[in-house]
Amino acid sequence: MLMRKLSGLPIKDIGRLTDKEKSILLCVLEYWPTSSLEIADHLGLHAKDRDERRRASSKFSYYLKKLNSKGLIFSKRVGNALVVWPSDVEIYRAIHEILSFGVEHA
Repeated sequence: MLMRKLSGLPIKDIGRLTDKEKSILLCVLEYWPTSSLEIADHLGLHAKDRDERRRASSKFSYYLKKLNSKGLIFSKRVGNALVVWPSDVEIYRAIHEILSFGVEHA
């Protein structure tokens, strides 16, 4: 199932991901746009108090930054939250922007 969901990625990138990175990437692919705390909830780490939420946010932000540096996801800071989405979505957004720019200026 993992290979089917990640089939759009180059084979070399899939092999280099750790199990933790693969599970986080699958969450991003399924629940985008999302943040580190939302990913923690989806993976079963329900942080109750402020310290647990801060640790979970730091832990998953680390992995999200690694995935971002590998070009598998895009990220943007919104307030204090790091919001992420799959790189394929960014490609579609850019295509849409190019096509709509051509229609507006025709």
